[in-house]
Amino acid sequence: CFGCGAGGDVITFTMKVENLDFSEAVKHLAQRSGIEIPQKSSADSMLAHRKTRIYEMNRIAANFFYTNLFKGADKSGLQYFADRKLSPQTVKKYGLGYASDSWDELCSVLRSKGYSDDEIVDAWLGGRSKKSGGLFDMFRKRVMFPIVDLRGNIIGFGGRVLDDSKPKYLNTSQTPVFDKGSNLFSMNFAKSANTKRIILCEGYMDVIQLSQAGFRESVAALGTAITPEHVRKLLKI
Repeated sequence: CFGCGAGGDVITFTMKVENLDFSEAVKHLAQRSGIEIPQKSSADSMLAHRKTRIYEMNRIAANFFYTNLFKGADKSGLQYFADRKLSPQTVKKYGLGYASDSWDELCSVLRSKGYSDDEIVDAWLGGRSKKSGGLFDMFRKRVMFPIVDLRGNIIGFGGRVLDDSKPKYLNTSQTPVFDKGSNLFSMNFAKSANTKRIILCEGYMDVIQLSQAGFRESVAALGTAITPEHVRKLLKI
């Protein structure tokens, strides 16, 4: 552009529009185009496969929680969001959901789609019973908040109880695609807010209610103190 001086190729354009670094932009474009990026070694290839499987499972889980919020027998999750004055549009925008008080309903769904018990545990969507060795759902009887990265992948979840149970919030633990010390909630929306400021909030609901009020530049840490990696990501916006 002779007016503003911007120029480059499709990767440069994606870096600027999506606020990604070079490697993230290449992965984003490859993912959109269905192109597999060559891996450096068999170990890298195995890790890439694990990540892909976890992204797939997280997408299935998010859809499961979202559907359960509206169509499940237990309407307490839907009532919670209504009491917090969230509009249906906001619930849909953030893909909010509900995990019912079921022992292994999600695990059963994932198994039916071809995922092994080890993969479900790897994604931190299921855990193993110390007594029986069987799987149980990690998130039960909680309203669910999908956590999305800058490329639009669902990398984990936060779940909030509706009573006085502990812990009040339960976040996905460390997985090959998720590290709560380097990710922030709602970064995917904040990056396109067209503002030079970021509003750092305490929790998920603070972010969502501010976004509903028009402040899309709101983000929150995921149950941790702010880290240098958080700051580096915020500076990219």
